[in-house]
Parts: sequence; C-alpha cells; structure tokens
Amino acid sequence: MSLLAPKRLSQLLSYISGWLTLCGWLASLGSGCFLTGGLIQGLLILCQPDTYVPQDWHVTLLFWAVILFCVFINVAAGWLLPRFEGALLVLHILGFFAILIPLLVLGPKGDAKEIFTTFVNLGGWDSQGLSFCIGIIGNVFAFVGGDGPIHVSCTNQTCNVVCSLYRSSQKRSITPKW
Repeated sequence: MSLLAPKRLSQLLSYISGWLTLCGWLASLGSGCFLTGGLIQGLLILCQPDTYVPQDWHVTLLFWAVILFCVFINVAAGWLLPRFEGALLVLHILGFFAILIPLLVLGPKGDAKEIFTTFVNLGGWDSQGLSFCIGIIGNVFAFVGGDGPIHVSCTNQTCNVVCSLYRSSQKRSITPKW
C-alpha cells in the first residue's frame, strides 16, 4: 500500500490496510473453523443418523474444538507441524483421486451445451443475477488470502509484481472464461 499510495497518505493508508488485513485474517480463521465444525457435524449426521441428534450448540462446540486444536498444533506442538502438514498434503492428494475417479466412472454424463449454458434459479431469489451472486459466495471463499503475493511483494522497492498481479486480475475480469 505504501508503494502505490501518494506520499502524504502512505502512512495512514498503510495503517488502515494493516488493520483491515488483521480483521480479515481473524474473520477467515473464524469462518474456516466454523465451516470445519459444520462439516464434522455433517459427517456425524451422515454416519450416525439413528443415534446422533444434531443441536445448534454442537457446531459452536466443534468450532471451539477446532480453534483449540489449531492453537495446540501451532503453539505447543510446533515440532509436529511439518509432519502434520505433510500428512494433510498426502490426504488431500489421495482424497482428490478417491473422489474424482468414482465421479468420472460412475457419474451421469451430460450435454456440454446444457451444462455450461443453462442457469437455474431454484433458491427463489428475485433475479438471476442475485441468485448468481449469492451462489458464488462459497466458491469465492476458497480464494480468501489470494492477495498474499501482493503483501509479500510490498517489501520490494519496486511495484512491478504488484502492478503485474493487478493487471492480470483486470484482464481476467474482462476476458471470457472459456
């Protein structure tokens, strides 16, 4: 921020940017842990449909359990973190193929034109645009933190990296996605 802002505003805008980034990181942590707690509860409902009775407070309890686990791994068991991350990498790669292969082999085949050109508003929203914007929120959530390279590049004295990322983002937003 300080490289791209006018000199007289650079310190103020850097300060505001830093606090907004901190708030974004905290919101990202909270939402990620809440989603993880909800996923755990969903697995409990799926695997134990007869014995598990879901309550609203269960997700909150699982949220705090996920946060405590993250704090424990990062603070008390920091020496275990590289092994834990390596195990998660292997799990993600194996899980990717464990889901992709059955879907490709056993899943129904559809017409490409119908898949990519048919838009359905089953949520009851007023317009197709509003339905699209609400539906894309979950997909956009996966890209939270994608501006990390910009923050890393701000340590350089030139803004070449920042400007190139910004320009590529502009070009992606105005060019067709096919």
